[in-house]
Amino acid sequence: MKNDNRNFMMFAVLAVLLLFAWPLVMNKIMPPANPPVTKIEGGKTQVQPNPSTPTSANPAAIRNLNQVLKETAGQRIAIDTPTLKGSINLKGGRIDDLLLARYKETIDKNSPPIRLFSPAGTTDAYFGEFGWTGDGVTTPGPDTVFSTKDTVLAPGRPVTLDWANPAGLHFRIRIAIDDNYMFTVDQLVGNATSQPVTLRPYALISRAGVSKDAQSNNHIGPIGFFCRIWNGNAQPGANYFDNTGGWLGFGDKYWLAALIPAQATAVHSGFPAKTNDHYQADVTPAKPITVAAGRGKGTRTLFFAGAKEVNLLDRYEDQLKIEHFGRAIDWGWFEIIEKPIFKYLDWLFRSIGNFGVAIMLLTVTIRLLIFPIAQRQFASMAQMRAIQPKMKALQEKHKDDKQR
Repeated sequence: MKNDNRNFMMFAVLAVLLLFAWPLVMNKIMPPANPPVTKIEGGKTQVQPNPSTPTSANPAAIRNLNQVLKETAGQRIAIDTPTLKGSINLKGGRIDDLLLARYKETIDKNSPPIRLFSPAGTTDAYFGEFGWTGDGVTTPGPDTVFSTKDTVLAPGRPVTLDWANPAGLHFRIRIAIDDNYMFTVDQLVGNATSQPVTLRPYALISRAGVSKDAQSNNHIGPIGFFCRIWNGNAQPGANYFDNTGGWLGFGDKYWLAALIPAQATAVHSGFPAKTNDHYQADVTPAKPITVAAGRGKGTRTLFFAGAKEVNLLDRYEDQLKIEHFGRAIDWGWFEIIEKPIFKYLDWLFRSIGNFGVAIMLLTVTIRLLIFPIAQRQFASMAQMRAIQPKMKALQEKHKDDKQR
């Protein structure tokens, strides 16, 4: 009895220690995000901007999303697909306004759709950007306003953004989209000068703040697949890889934004060091491109922005040869079991239309699959019950002989 009380007291003490120590340990391992820095001007508190990056500029204060979209409505191309709604900003050529048409914020019938991307300078700014850099070359930047004759980006209706510098270089971004969440972005340069020009095209995803889905039990944030080893020459605090193909971006619990370079191309890709609450994923060719005089050259990047639908990611992986793109969904250690069960359950739901019935049929299926094992277990138990009287008789017969 005393031992039982002692064990209980030890268990209670350990449980209390675990209860109070766990948050302290997790705060050390995964500290909470720093709140936005504020300053006081004229008696009013203003939110400070995220610092600028080489390819992503940010306004001086956080602004209202609807106001920003209203002010820039005249310089936007609409995005209209069965799965995506939004617009492309001609200023900077950014895909910075994106709604997921098939997913709502709540289960309410009138709930607005999920917003994935928002323009720079707004709360939770999140966007994709495509451009060029070059030494001694004037290239389009975040403040450059592209020209276009197109008004809507839709499946089968690509859009073209153009800009030329005074020296005679013509920059073009051609964007196409499929029926789901995959953009195809071609970055083209025409050289009308008398000299060859060396440029480095880039694609980036810029994100301000931490996802609301961030939890300690699942990974939310930078994610990617790299085919080569870690780059030991990366700048301090920055995570970069020299690899061929692969993909990278930011993952939320249910959503994903990812850059996918040509899978046979050597690229330099990764995540620059975090600055305050600003995060970035970018990719550029491992070697700059040289455009001869009177010629043109281009690069292609796939850009996924949408829901992490299992079958869709697997289809992209197979059809577009994107290695391990389906791994954007974290199945944990037991993917070999979990994924087939999920796909079967999803098939049942789509076939029947009732998730409750689908779960019951899944349960019946699993019971049928393990029935042979269970049957052997039942047979073994029956045999044990059959010999139990004989074992009892032996115990009674030799109750005074403990060794027997």
